[in-house]
Amino acid sequence: MKYSSRFFLYAPLGVFLILLFGVGVHWWIAASHLSARLAALNGKPVAPGVTMHYAERRISGFPFSLDTKFRGFALELVAPSGPMEWRPEEFAMHALTYGRDETIFEAAGKQTLRWTRDGGARSLTFETGALHASAIDNRNGLARFDLDIVGFGSPAFTAQHLQLHFRRDGPGDLDYVATADELRTPAGTCPRLDDHLAKMELTGTVTRAEALAPVLAGDEDWPSAVARWRAAGGNSRIESLVVQSPAGRSEKTAAMRTALAQTPVEKLTAVSGLADALCRPDH
Repeated sequence: MKYSSRFFLYAPLGVFLILLFGVGVHWWIAASHLSARLAALNGKPVAPGVTMHYAERRISGFPFSLDTKFRGFALELVAPSGPMEWRPEEFAMHALTYGRDETIFEAAGKQTLRWTRDGGARSLTFETGALHASAIDNRNGLARFDLDIVGFGSPAFTAQHLQLHFRRDGPGDLDYVATADELRTPAGTCPRLDDHLAKMELTGTVTRAEALAPVLAGDEDWPSAVARWRAAGGNSRIESLVVQSPAGRSEKTAAMRTALAQTPVEKLTAVSGLADALCRPDH
């Protein structure tokens, strides 16, 4: 075999092995940095007003992703209405070692939400068929957030499918879409919904979103950011509200639109804020 033949035979293999080695080293460095960061943040603020706790973690995904599975995970958040806590039985997050800065979150099993309303402690235990969320960052912080829940079940309500999407294209407005399919509440608890909605889709815009930039970048706590956003003249306006129910009565849709438009965004962002706006005429 001539030298040139050997070169064309082994050169591609050599390049492949060098690339594989480089990818492996890159993943190991990224995994080591992530592991050290998670260890340092356990029980401490990951951002102003947000604290993470976990009992165990395991990082896998070699060579192109960082897959972290947690046990005993809990997230505490200081909200405008008071402290909140989310505690799932199983939680994992996934990120690519190459490409755009996107993180995917998954939760499963029984989950518990605890929050404060009217000075009292409240809680909700629920289960889902699947819960996925994703966050995409850019140089200005969080650019897009998507939440997708399939098969939501709780004593308060059930839903076949729930979605929430936030998108920020620049320093201006923040767009959002919330949808619910086959939403059911216990009989008599929410007359506006007739205890059953086939579908609800709400789209809207948060104006003066540049005032929220510090909280989206993880540099400011939620209550402080909301107060500053209010002072800057920010508000949330409803662009459209589509409701499909067995009764199909237009006055129900009009009542929902009025209730949502009159509810301060601080209350809508609380755990029970949307339910209060739609089901409790006194709120």
